[in-house]
Amino acid sequence: MENESPNMNPEPRTQALDASDFKKALRLSGSIVKAHAALERVVADHAVAKSPHDATTLDLLVRLQLAPQQQLRGVELCRQLDLSKSHVSRVVDRAESEGLVQRQADPYDRRAQQITLTETGEEAVQGFAPHLIEVLDETLNGTLTEDEGDTLVELLARIAESTHGFHMQQDPV
Repeated sequence: MENESPNMNPEPRTQALDASDFKKALRLSGSIVKAHAALERVVADHAVAKSPHDATTLDLLVRLQLAPQQQLRGVELCRQLDLSKSHVSRVVDRAESEGLVQRQADPYDRRAQQITLTETGEEAVQGFAPHLIEVLDETLNGTLTEDEGDTLVELLARIAESTHGFHMQQDPV
């Protein structure tokens, strides 16, 4: 089957990287890792710390708020949060016990459940949002133009999407 995009599932290299390619690859991956770690630290220290909820719970709540009808299936939450089913189940259990989310039967698949943001969960997101916006204003918006920010979002989404195949290809441990 032919790939839709030349960047999707490229053929593996059959020859060794030359020094220039290797430096370029290390520079790119190092920059992504460094930016992620720095932003994660700043968000944790200056936004998450001001919330009574942990970062994973807030991530869950924000993703539900952004979802259609503020609900997602568990499988979709695993994909979006990049966590295992058991980890997502524990996060949802904790959020449900705090009244932030509720589980509902999926009307299209009786084996699945929809996780829905509650009013309390919405209030938690609304309490977190100003702190996150402040951090983003001081870091990203103060550094990037609006067009650069839009481009960055598109590029990061493409990178994230291109990694999904790797999860499926891993050998079980």
